[in-house]
Amino acid sequence: MAIKHILKLLLKHKSTSLLITLQIAIAVTIVGNTSFISYRTLQNWLIPSNIAEEQIINVYTRVFDKKVDQGALIERDLQNLRALPEVEYASYAANELVLATVNGRNFAHDTLDKDKQGEHVALFSQTQQGVEALGITVTQGRNFYETEYIFSDSEQAKRASVVIISRALANTLFGEQSALGQTVYLHNARLPYRVIGIYADMMLGESAVYNNSWYHSAVIPEAHYAQNSQVNYILKVRTHNSEKTLESIESLLFNEEGRIVKQVEYAARAKKRLWDGRSTFAFIMMGISGIAILVTGVGIVALVSFSISVRTKEIGVLRALGASQARVMRALLVENSILAFAGIAIGLFAAMWLNQYFVTNLRIQGLIVPWLAAIVAFAVWLLSACAVYIPARKAARIAPAQVTKTS
Repeated sequence: MAIKHILKLLLKHKSTSLLITLQIAIAVTIVGNTSFISYRTLQNWLIPSNIAEEQIINVYTRVFDKKVDQGALIERDLQNLRALPEVEYASYAANELVLATVNGRNFAHDTLDKDKQGEHVALFSQTQQGVEALGITVTQGRNFYETEYIFSDSEQAKRASVVIISRALANTLFGEQSALGQTVYLHNARLPYRVIGIYADMMLGESAVYNNSWYHSAVIPEAHYAQNSQVNYILKVRTHNSEKTLESIESLLFNEEGRIVKQVEYAARAKKRLWDGRSTFAFIMMGISGIAILVTGVGIVALVSFSISVRTKEIGVLRALGASQARVMRALLVENSILAFAGIAIGLFAAMWLNQYFVTNLRIQGLIVPWLAAIVAFAVWLLSACAVYIPARKAARIAPAQVTKTS
């Protein structure tokens, strides 16, 4: 049957044709987006953290007694923690904990131009031993001098003037130029810090990880306490993922009155918690894809069956004029393929637009992958072909005699 004639038939039954096209377009939009999001999310599982996850410990505490001198408390805690035989290094953590954000989003800028968007960064404000507790390896430049550390109860006090940054952040901000000696602007006020060192890439704060800036991090030698009730620490221990070590740390911290110990956990646990939520989301997306495919298949079968039921006489005439079963069946499959291709084209366009909207406005991880889009398109076309096969086969078997009986 000529394509021109098939197109005339589709226009003749435009309501059914439109519904089938719309059904396929919606399926491609849903399946395409869920596939992009799921693939991107699960792909991120494979990104190495490059940190000693089973040796770095995040400590969360909260001071509820306002009479407690937080500065003195922190100094006592650090002294006592460093005295534990299991603890190798200990540092007060002002804002970020390893793979577990405590405070907001940070940006690093290479200019004071407020119209230029900064780079997402995990910003670690640390006391002495902070660099060692994070397991940082300085590959260019130097570490902080003891005299460069600032410990204060006020953010209005003197600020540090130097910073060490990750290699990934250095490359993003300064490209092929050397980052050493360059100025990086941090915090909302865009305060200047001179880069004195660059360290090997590590996956640190969750805020940067969430924004796909996996290794964008920076460490400054300043810590301002008493801004809120949070008093947190980062430790590096000699043991690997030992529950006994966690118990020792908790017991020591519980001895101080006026505060509660909220959580003591390895970075490995924080990372698992970070990815557990995302993997669940990815699997939910896969489930939605499966439901969309099932509904699409059932819908196409129902619509094609209905279309054929109102075209019984038309198909019978074709059979009476000498059209073979194979030719009738082929014509119906071509009709469906035309509708499927139209639906797939509309669906892919809608999927790409929706994906861009999600990534830009809702911070959902997703990325348009050409080969994955091609697989989705082929899978939906194959589904529609399979869904139309049974009704088409039944229609092709219509005997010419049926036309005579109903005439």
